[in-house]
Amino acid sequence: MNVISDREPADALPNAAVVARYLAAHPEFFNHHVDLLRTLEIPHATGQAVSLWERQIAALRDEIERMRARYEELIESARHNEALIRRIQKLALELMDAAGPHAAFNRLSQRLGEEFGADRVTGLVFAGAAFVDSDEVRQFVGVDSPRRDPFKGALARREPICGRLTQAQIQALFGVEAFDGSHVVLPLTGKQWDGLLVVSSHQPTRFESNMGTEFLGFLRDVLVLVLEPWIAKPRRPG
Repeated sequence: MNVISDREPADALPNAAVVARYLAAHPEFFNHHVDLLRTLEIPHATGQAVSLWERQIAALRDEIERMRARYEELIESARHNEALIRRIQKLALELMDAAGPHAAFNRLSQRLGEEFGADRVTGLVFAGAAFVDSDEVRQFVGVDSPRRDPFKGALARREPICGRLTQAQIQALFGVEAFDGSHVVLPLTGKQWDGLLVVSSHQPTRFESNMGTEFLGFLRDVLVLVLEPWIAKPRRPG
């Protein structure tokens, strides 16, 4: 009498990798075997067993929650950027309406302090001023100013510096005054002149090397346009 076992020999059963490959190649498998979704049980971390159907629904719920959280982050970021763009636009218009470099630098310092958390805004223009009372605008330090030397690399590359500065750079910006914090240094590039716009914070992590500078870069470009008419043009050799 032959007895047929309900179990096949172990070597006749496919291994897990074969089953996984088959299911991956036949994603419609469970569409034709819906009952399996309800009967297959998967151990849970709590010790309880749940059906594959329940596990799939739970996984979908988790994915939906992750997508909802990401969507809310994007919405909040968009709102933040929209408000930031409005403030940047307003400041840009104020700069263009400023009556000369002195007013422009004062407005920058005031607004960046009030609305962007800057503790100090420093401007250095390595050029002469094309107006009589140039001594009132301390930012015009001249073409040959030694304060330019520590920033030669950034000025040549025209790339911002974010984060901590060297001691030589701090001294060039603030003299003997100690300023232990973080900074954004934006090169100013005009027609036959250059300079720096530096936004500083006493917080060491306020401005970090991986931060974006697109919005500040826009203000920098506006400032260059505002300053351009007030720059003394270099004399041509006679």
